[in-house]
Amino acid sequence: MASPLEDLDELTLRCRDERARLYISEAVSSYRAGAFRSAIVATWIAVCFDVIEKLRELSLAGDKEAEKFVQDLDTTRRTGDVTRALKFERELLDIAKDKFELISPLEYIDLERLQADRNRCAHPSLTSDDKAYTPSAELARLHLHSAVTHLLQHPPAQGKYALDRLTQEIDSEYFPSTAKDARVAFASGPLRRPRESLVRNLVLVLTKSLLKDKPDYKRRMRLTAALTAVRELHPVPASATLAERLSHLFRAVPDKELLSATSFLQYVVDCWQYLEADVRQRLQNYVTDLPADDLDSLEFYLQYTPLQTQARHRVAVATKKELSQAMFWDMPSEVADKFISIYLESASFDDANAWAKQMFVHTGDFKPDHVRRIIAGAAKNSQVTGSFQFTSLLNTLRGKNKLPADEFERLLRENGLEEFALPA
Repeated sequence: MASPLEDLDELTLRCRDERARLYISEAVSSYRAGAFRSAIVATWIAVCFDVIEKLRELSLAGDKEAEKFVQDLDTTRRTGDVTRALKFERELLDIAKDKFELISPLEYIDLERLQADRNRCAHPSLTSDDKAYTPSAELARLHLHSAVTHLLQHPPAQGKYALDRLTQEIDSEYFPSTAKDARVAFASGPLRRPRESLVRNLVLVLTKSLLKDKPDYKRRMRLTAALTAVRELHPVPASATLAERLSHLFRAVPDKELLSATSFLQYVVDCWQYLEADVRQRLQNYVTDLPADDLDSLEFYLQYTPLQTQARHRVAVATKKELSQAMFWDMPSEVADKFISIYLESASFDDANAWAKQMFVHTGDFKPDHVRRIIAGAAKNSQVTGSFQFTSLLNTLRGKNKLPADEFERLLRENGLEEFALPA
């Protein structure tokens, strides 16, 4: 069975900063040689160098607070002010936690233990007179693991600064609009090896923006690409966040904004699984009684399995007025069937003529079976075949070439509509 302990060489390779990696390598070598005091001291030095380098990176990125600390460090080094240097070292972890959120409060506790044990190892005055402080191998290994996993492997931005940086990047007009390209954009930034808190917060920010902000098409595509990329890069924390918070966010959406909520399901795939029963029922009821102004969204609902039954019911009860005002980029087959049913059930020449004008608009969306149904059904209703628009409708359908020419004419003859067929 594989050991549950992480490989020390692998921990070393996970360090971002070269100098921190050298000190961790020295700590690992000391650990393997049984020099556990030296291992702990070298580990703390690696932590100090890593925090300092992270402050320098943040300073170069424009963080004014980090720039101030870097200037103080340079002044301390230039003047050789030991007292000031010791003060900075004592406050190092507080700066990392409170000022820059490089570590969490729990991680701070672990690294504070490392700092305390380093003091015991490096200062004989803190131990008893007759016996030197002797840390155990387990303690030295724990500090090695904590230093790398809590701090050394992560980029400098992990707290609010990282979240702000990512949201600004996503809001840029030049951020990718596909998940594949978004993964490339995230590859070398804070999301390369993020803490779960950063992933969770970013998922929440993106989800809220999609649900509440009513973004335009371009921004929606950027937000969707970013959220999809985060889910692909870090599936476990992202899925856990959606499972925990998505239902709550959907409940907060008012009735008049439910169209944008369901569009979230359209763009961010596989999210129905995270919705609780009451939220699912609310969305299904919304589609069942879909407002006439939102009828064109049936194009998605009819393809979305969890809402398909409700969408088909809504099509079945749709009125002529509602259908004539709806706009479909690609008319769903169920809606085309409804259009044809209304036409074939015309009770007068006027009804047939009026609805034929609606049919003209959508003949390009009709499938071959729709054309066959129109011919067969029209033959059974004299109000349709006797209307002025019927011949024009047939000519339009003939011109769309939905059926082979010989089949189209044959169907007319087989259904007793020879007068409308072209000469053989």
